[in-house]
This record gives sequence, structure tokens and C-alpha cells, in this order.
Amino acid sequence: MQIVMESDEANSLMSVITSYVIDNAGLSQDGKARVRKWRVDRATGSAEMDALAVAMNEALGTYLDEKTDRQVRRKGRYTRARDAAR
Repeated sequence: MQIVMESDEANSLMSVITSYVIDNAGLSQDGKARVRKWRVDRATGSAEMDALAVAMNEALGTYLDEKTDRQVRRKGRYTRARDAAR
């Protein structure tokens, strides 16, 4: 499985997450202001948002690779892909 998020999709996801954090995390007013500033700094089309989208894609890819349970044939046996890589 491969998941690739575009910058605008990553921005939408981060907007939902930061809104939830602001509303439900019990942050102080200063904490809420910092989260809002962080979100504004990563507006759609900004270099920071593009970098964040790349980092999110790498993290998702790594997570999915670790969870994939494939069988590969090695020397007449079938083993798990992550065991064969070791």
C-alpha cells in the first residue's frame, strides 16, 4: 500500500489536528497562541508546509513498511520480509 499526501492535503489534516488540540487539550492561552502561530507559519503553499508534507509522507511510509507482513522466499524457505532484511 502506498499513501502520498499532497501539500494541501497535509495542510487540511494539520488544520483539523491543531483545531482539535486548541479546543480539547486544555492548553493555556499562551499555548493556544503558539499552536495558532505554528499553524499560520505552515500555510498552504509555504516552504514549511511543503517540508512538513514530505516529513509526513516519510513517516507514513516508514510506519506502513514496518507493519507490512509479506512473505519472501529465501534459500528454499518462506520468511517474513522484515526478518529477511536483518
